[in-house]
Amino acid sequence: MKHNMRMILILLCLTLFLSSCQNYKIESEKSWILNPELSNIAIVTTKNNKVSEVSDFNSFSGSISSSGYLEIEIQLNSLETNIPIRNERIQQHLFQTNLYPTADIHTQLKVEDLTDGIHHISFDVDLHGVSAIIDADFMVFSQFDNKVVTLNKPLVVNAKTFSLDHGIVTLKKIAKLESINFTVPLNIVLTFEPN
Repeated sequence: MKHNMRMILILLCLTLFLSSCQNYKIESEKSWILNPELSNIAIVTTKNNKVSEVSDFNSFSGSISSSGYLEIEIQLNSLETNIPIRNERIQQHLFQTNLYPTADIHTQLKVEDLTDGIHHISFDVDLHGVSAIIDADFMVFSQFDNKVVTLNKPLVVNAKTFSLDHGIVTLKKIAKLESINFTVPLNIVLTFEPN
């Protein structure tokens, strides 16, 4: 009797294990499309060492292929600071959107990077004619059929990494400010839907 029960338990565990492996395989073979309506990419800028403001990018797109290749494209002229003249100055003097209209993010994800939990991910960022590798900790969780990816720890980007420091100096002079920080905290919430 005990032997039979043991065999039944072993078979049950084996069935559950094989089922989870199959689900894991199916999940890893999916492709995903970014839903911008359920996503947010924003930066925090600080001027005069005490005034911080949040600005949002209103136009971006992205996808994850069935092989796990992640691509995100941000339209830099879509940054909304809520002050039209400041938007124009940032486009002209900081991002130089006539020459560099987008910021492009891409990386090859591992299968486990799309499972629920916290993952350390390295990704390439092409911005203002400069390519750099950035590391960050992301939290991934499932919401209905979607995958939501958000920063688990704050990500601070230095403008000098992408040769944006000269543009910041120009903006500071135009606006007659005491200072504009070269470091910019970034907020990311990305919702991917099955494609």
